[in-house]
Amino acid sequence: MRPLVLAGALLVSLAPACASTELEWERIEDPHFLAADGSYTLELPLGWARTEQALTHDGWEHQTITFNAGAVLAPAEGQAIDAASPELLAAMQDELSAQPGIELVEVRPARLDGLSGFRMHFRRLPLEEGGEAPPQQAVLYAAIDGVTLYAFSLECSDPATFGRDLQAFELMVASFRRLVD
Repeated sequence: MRPLVLAGALLVSLAPACASTELEWERIEDPHFLAADGSYTLELPLGWARTEQALTHDGWEHQTITFNAGAVLAPAEGQAIDAASPELLAAMQDELSAQPGIELVEVRPARLDGLSGFRMHFRRLPLEEGGEAPPQQAVLYAAIDGVTLYAFSLECSDPATFGRDLQAFELMVASFRRLVD
């Protein structure tokens, strides 16, 4: 699979899961999360609220953390993909840099439970000249294990809470563990 095609697939798969106000949020009292299929665990931030694979502290319009895992390649393709390869990182950087209203802060290799992956940080700027809304910040992590993509994202619209939200997100990502049979 060409790096640009995979970069597009990765970016689409990292889209936030929260686009409706009709979600039912539950306060996180127990930080331990086990995926429904038993394939991985995470430690979620206490005191945040959760609905399915999405978390928020102050409401999804202020910040959202999402975490997902799923097949990104067909098993028949059988080729391992290095999500930290220079070609893939360059393709993602080119793809994001070409988007209007996107300011790329950083794209770099990262490790997720020993898997080779990437970390990307960017800002969404107001599209209108002189727009008053502060930039929305996003940080994404992803890694591929065989055909499975593990993806984590933080989107934050409040510059005052970005540091706190980023710290909770980084701790959650660092707690990610795949479970082997």
